[in-house]
Parts: sequence; C-alpha cells; structure tokens
Amino acid sequence: MAYTDTDVATGALGLAIGNSIVQFNKVAVMPQLVNMVPCPPGSVTARIPVYAKLGISNVETAAAGAEGAENQEIITTAPVDIEVLRNHIDILITDLAAHGNADALMVNAGQAIGNAVALEFDSQCLTGRVDAFATTVGANTTGMSMNVLFTAIAKLEENSAPRPYGCVLHPLNMWGAFGLTNEIGSVAAVNESNGALSGGNAVGSALSSAGWVSNLGGVNMYTSPSVSIADGAGTAQGGVFAKTAIACAYIDFGGGGFVQIESQRDASLAGTELVANGYFAFGETVDLHGVTILCETV
Repeated sequence: MAYTDTDVATGALGLAIGNSIVQFNKVAVMPQLVNMVPCPPGSVTARIPVYAKLGISNVETAAAGAEGAENQEIITTAPVDIEVLRNHIDILITDLAAHGNADALMVNAGQAIGNAVALEFDSQCLTGRVDAFATTVGANTTGMSMNVLFTAIAKLEENSAPRPYGCVLHPLNMWGAFGLTNEIGSVAAVNESNGALSGGNAVGSALSSAGWVSNLGGVNMYTSPSVSIADGAGTAQGGVFAKTAIACAYIDFGGGGFVQIESQRDASLAGTELVANGYFAFGETVDLHGVTILCETV
C-alpha cells in the first residue's frame, strides 16, 4: 500500500516555513463551458432533452382568407441519458507526517487531490468529445491563427449554435511558435498568421502588454494542458463550442460542487485517509454546436 509518511512529505518537516506554499495544480476550466445537469434525488442518471431544429422551411406564409389552411408542425425531442460515474483518488497520511509538518499537510493534501479530480473532469470532457466533433477546422501542419478561430465561429453561427461560445486550446496554441500570440506580428512562414493583431489595435496591445486576452470575437478563451494530442504527432485537438454541445451529469454535493473531500481514521496504520470523490460523466447533445480545432504544436 502506498502512503504518505515522513520519507516523502518533508516539505516543512520540523522547520519553520514561509507564507508561500507551491501548488502544482491547475484548476479545471470546463465546468463553466458545458451544460451542467445535476441528477435528480433518487437517481444517478440525468436526462437532457434535445429538441429537433425548426427552420424557415417550417414557416408558412398565408394570404387573407387562407389562415386556416396551414400545416401543423410537430415538436420532437430526442433525450440523452447520462449515468454518472465515480472518479476518485485517495491517500493515506501517517500521524508522524501530519504532526511533524508545519505546512498544514492535511489541508493542502485535500486541496491537491480535489484539484486532481477536477483536472480529470477537464480531461474526460476534452478527450472523446471536444476533440471528436464532426466539424473540424485547422490542420496538423499549421499553428493557431485568427483565421482558424473565425472559421470555427462561422461554422457555429451557420448551424445556429447559441452564444456564448467557449474556446479551449493547448497552451502551445496560445503562446509559442505555433500560438495565437504570433498574430501580433507577421510570421506567415510559421503558422500562416498574417499579423491580424498588429498595428496597435486594442486586442493586439493587450496581448503585447499582458500576453493574454480573455475574449476574442465574442469567444471566451481558455487554455488547458488536458487538450488531447493526436497520435503523438504533436497535433493538438482543442475546440470552440456552445454549452449546448456537451452535457455533464453530476451529483451535486451543494452549491453546484461536484467534488467531495472526506477523511477517515485508519488506526491500524496510524494514519488518516483522505478521499476525493467526483461523481460525473459526459454526453454529447448537439454535435453541430461544436467545432474541433486542429493545430500543430511542435
């Protein structure tokens, strides 16, 4: 059995420490970008109804005296049922490790395992869903550019995907040689950018000064290291999508939280076990409301 003892938890063992504790975790970004549906009490399955699209072909124009001759349309729905799964991580911290450290080991360990489950949330949503939409833009031979982003937006608009849209990219497609930040200057030889954000415009200035913008073209921008890389070839598979593209069924532990941290005493091992449980699972609802973005990273 693996356990946390004084051989591995030596960060502040017997010593005074500063106020800053290094945290090697990145919080999840996907919960705010997908349709979060709590399971009703007494069930571990959430049902999301998906309505058939009505368009201009369903609208009739009638002249005076012919108002009663219209055809009656039918509203149809196709439900998507998602059964939640248990996603968990547990650790055992010995008494000597807990009492011999001045860095609130139990508290920080709980935060670390909770963040790990939250990152698993991102990974499950990005892999097999965001990277698997039927609509794809970009290529495995070029980096990220404004043209790729706007093409994705155009396809969502074409398919009547409701705003707001979210975009999640691999960090190397926001920064670096194949990143969107290359649009500040012309680096066409690298990733087919053409300096769309140069020339002193507001977005380009924000990227130049801060290295980051939170919104481009009305799309909320995020990066995640959990974005999948295809076949080890360095092709990142991020995406732009509406909330209606993906749904997450989860068990609500209160306030919309989907991760629960618990502890239990294990006297025979002179330790305390910390367990992080996240009960959630994903399902695609409207495929045409999402676009997969392919980009080179190496």
